[in-house]
Amino acid sequence: MKTSFAIIIITLLSLTACSVQYSFSGANIDPNIKTFSIKYFDNVSGNGIATMGDLFTDALRDKMLRETNLVMVEDESKADVNFSGKIIQYYYTVQAPTGDESSDIRRITMNVKVNYKNNLVEDDSWETDFQNIAEHSVDIDLTSIEEESISTINTLLVDDIFNKAFAKW
Repeated sequence: MKTSFAIIIITLLSLTACSVQYSFSGANIDPNIKTFSIKYFDNVSGNGIATMGDLFTDALRDKMLRETNLVMVEDESKADVNFSGKIIQYYYTVQAPTGDESSDIRRITMNVKVNYKNNLVEDDSWETDFQNIAEHSVDIDLTSIEEESISTINTLLVDDIFNKAFAKW
């Protein structure tokens, strides 16, 4: 009986001593990071819809608020981590046909330059360009699907940015 009790106590103590940190997003955020700021991402590409900067900035902000416990602050000097940058390219191309066929795919490409500054661990800071695409049939009018395409691209870009910042695989 004493042996069983001792095994149970040792097991419980060893389980409470272990700490496993996981999340569905794959993020492994330093527990010292409590706050973040995001500066507006201006569209300097010369193309795209007028609200493209708003849509991208909101997508990044929403991801941070939805998938972390970090608090957003407006004053970047009070944030533990800062995101800033700009949309540097936005264009569409018709994909090259294969053989004797004509192409029926329009590819929309967006490129964003992101500056991530970790004010707690300077070595974790970086500046990187992220690029992603959305593809649609050329039979669909671009203006009718452009905002949806931008939303799709924003989701992909924001996931890449979030993973680079917080999912250190």
